[in-house]
Parts: sequence; structure tokens; C-alpha cells
Amino acid sequence: MSDNDVLALEEWAKGNFSVGGALFSADIVFEAFPERSAILGLENVVAYFRDFLAQWSEYRIEAEEFIAEGDLIVVTERQYAKGEWSGIETVQTFYAVWTFRDGRVARVRWEDDRNTTLTSLGLAE
Repeated sequence: MSDNDVLALEEWAKGNFSVGGALFSADIVFEAFPERSAILGLENVVAYFRDFLAQWSEYRIEAEEFIAEGDLIVVTERQYAKGEWSGIETVQTFYAVWTFRDGRVARVRWEDDRNTTLTSLGLAE
């Protein structure tokens, strides 16, 4: 992964989804959480995020830890959000699993349990 790719991931972790378009494979698979539905293709992923972000008056993600292993990067993320209509604020921790193929992101999935995530990848401590 190039330095530019790392910078793009860091921007994504901050909630700046406008950078790094070249980082993603056109046939990316995005597994939404908690729905567990698979969103296929870059155009559909962009549309999903546009709709998702419309629900929040404030939204950001802070990356707390990166674990790289082979073609995978697990990012511990803290999500801060405030509902657009409800005004309710939420803080949640998620574990994003980024899978790379040919230097591009081929799959992203989110989990809510660190141990389960790392164990499923053979990375448990």
C-alpha cells in the first residue's frame, strides 16, 4: 500500500469520504453493519454513504489502531454521530476490516466485537 493510500484511509477514518476514489476497486464489496447486507460496486457504495451520512447532522470517525496482516488491515474506529432529526448523540467503537487486491480496496466490512473480528481473521492475541 502506498503512502497516498495510507493518507486516504486516514482521511476516511476521519469521515472525509471525498478522497481516495482511486483506492477502491470498481467491484468493491461493502458489508454494511448492522444490516450485514452486501453492497456491490463503487457507485452503489458511494450512494449508500450519501444516504447514510444524510441521517446525521454531525458525523466523524477516528482511527485508534491499525493492524496490518498480508492483504488485510483491521482499523479500530470510534464513531461519533449526532442524529439529523433526533439530535441524539452516539459514540460507538467498530472494527473495520479492509481487504486489498492488486493494491486496491476490494472489500470492507465492519464488526462490533474486537475479539470476534481478530479471531475470525486468525489474528487473536
